[in-house]
Amino acid sequence: MTREESTMILGILKTAYPNFYKTMTKEEAYGTIELWADMFVNEDAKIVTIAVKELINNFKFPPTIADVKDQIVKLTMERTDLTAEWDSLQKAISCGLYNSVEGYESLPPIAKAFVRSPSQLRELAMMDSDVVHSVVKGQFFKQGEVLRKRQEEDKRMLPESRKLMEMIGNIGKDVSLLEEGE
Repeated sequence: MTREESTMILGILKTAYPNFYKTMTKEEAYGTIELWADMFVNEDAKIVTIAVKELINNFKFPPTIADVKDQIVKLTMERTDLTAEWDSLQKAISCGLYNSVEGYESLPPIAKAFVRSPSQLRELAMMDSDVVHSVVKGQFFKQGEVLRKRQEEDKRMLPESRKLMEMIGNIGKDVSLLEEGE
């Protein structure tokens, strides 16, 4: 979202909550615009506008940046049914002994995060089916909600934070590779 788009959205908020913004100085307004532009730099202005209007419809006081980000997640996150994801995972497991890469690639997001890799899918395919349909299924449904929340948190994360997390993750991998080589 650009600075101009941020100005437009804050104009909507000012219209909806005139008493809240009536004492704001020009400097404060510029600072607010800059912060909103920075916080929503990777968001589509149309989605932010819809989220803000939804919040105006329900809030008596102006929404915070966190409120808007939460609303964006609600509007844009695909809410998958864990049962449907489990069904997809079961199909992939049944074919996973010989087609683990294709099966893994076909998995929906939460199932893919649960399995982690084609080799793990292959290992699940080699397990006794009773264990898969009891133990693994139980683990999947317990971890499914945690994985869904993690996806929502990742969606809220700032791009700079995401890059930092990726960099830290890569540093951890580099260190473990060095330790293995010793």
